[in-house]
Amino acid sequence: MKALGRFSTGKARMLAAALGLLSLSASAQFADSTALFIVADAAAMNTGEMNVLYRLEDMGFSVTSAGQNDVSDALADGMSIVVISATVSSGTVATNLPGLKDLPIPVMSWEPGLYDDLGFQAAAGSEFSTSVIRIVRAGHPLAAGLPEGEALIVNADIGVSYGTPEGEPIVIAVNPNDSTQVVHFGYEKGALMASDPAPARRVGTFLLNNVAGDMTEEGWALFDSAVVWLMAPATPDAVRERPDGIPSRFTLGNNYPNPFNPSTRIAFSIQSQENVRLSVWNALGEEIAVLIDEVRPAGDYTAEFSAPATASGVLFCRLETGSGAVTKKMMVLK
Repeated sequence: MKALGRFSTGKARMLAAALGLLSLSASAQFADSTALFIVADAAAMNTGEMNVLYRLEDMGFSVTSAGQNDVSDALADGMSIVVISATVSSGTVATNLPGLKDLPIPVMSWEPGLYDDLGFQAAAGSEFSTSVIRIVRAGHPLAAGLPEGEALIVNADIGVSYGTPEGEPIVIAVNPNDSTQVVHFGYEKGALMASDPAPARRVGTFLLNNVAGDMTEEGWALFDSAVVWLMAPATPDAVRERPDGIPSRFTLGNNYPNPFNPSTRIAFSIQSQENVRLSVWNALGEEIAVLIDEVRPAGDYTAEFSAPATASGVLFCRLETGSGAVTKKMMVLK
C-alpha cells in the first residue's frame, strides 16, 4: 500500500486478520489493478477504513490511500478504480478532484454529500440509523446472491448512507422503512444518471463513516460484489435497465462466494420469457448438476449450488437460453 502522509499499517493489518476480514472469497482477483482510496486523513484512518483498505489489498489491488487535501485529477490518472470514504469533506474532494464526475474508470463512494458531484442526483444524499437494509433486487450481481428481504449489514444500529439516484440506476437495496432512500445502487457504463450518461460503472453504497468497523458477512458480501461488478468489463452484453425494470439482455453474474465450500449463489438475468437451463460442469467436461431447466419469465434470478463431496478445484457454470449461452468459472475448495 502507498500512503500519502504518515501511516503505520502493522496494528491495523493484525486487527483485520483477527476479525477474519482477509477472506478467501475475494482473494487476489485483481493482482494487476490499482485502487485510489480517498479518505479524510491517510495517516489517521478509522477502523472501518482500515478494514476496507485491507479488503482491497486482499483482492489483489495495489492501493494508494490519499487524504482529501492530497487528492487530484493527476493522482486518479492511471488508476483502475477510485473508492471514496464518507469521512471526507465532499466540498474539499469536489474542489481538489474537479474531474471526478467524468472519470472514465469505475468509482464507488459512500459519501452521500458527493452523490450530486458524482452526477447521481441533483442534490446531496444523507444518512439514517439502522443495522438492516432491504434487498429489493436479488438477482443482480450487485446483490451478492442475497435473497430479497431484510439483510443484517452491521451488528448494531449505526448511521448509513443513502441517496435518491436519478436516471437509470440499478437499485439493489433500500431503507426498510422508506423505499425512496436507496442504500446500495449502481449505474452501468452509458446509463443515464441525473443528467448525463455514466462514463464508467458507478456504485453508491451504505458504509458511511465507520460501518465497516463492525460489518457482518452479508455487509462484506455486498461490498465485495460491488468491487467485482465495478471491475468487470462493461460489454455490449451488459445488463441495462429498461423503464419497466426488465433487463435488456441476458447475463450470467459471478457466483458468490468464490472460491466456495460447499455452497455458492449464482445470479443471472433474462430479458424475455424463455426456457432457461443452468448447469454445472467439471474440468473433464462432465455435467454434474442441472440447477434449472424450465421456462422462466423475464427478470433477475438467483440459484444456489452445493458442490458434491467428490467435486474440487475448477468447475464451470453454464447458462443457456434462446438468446444464447454463457459460461463462468467457479472454484470449490475442499
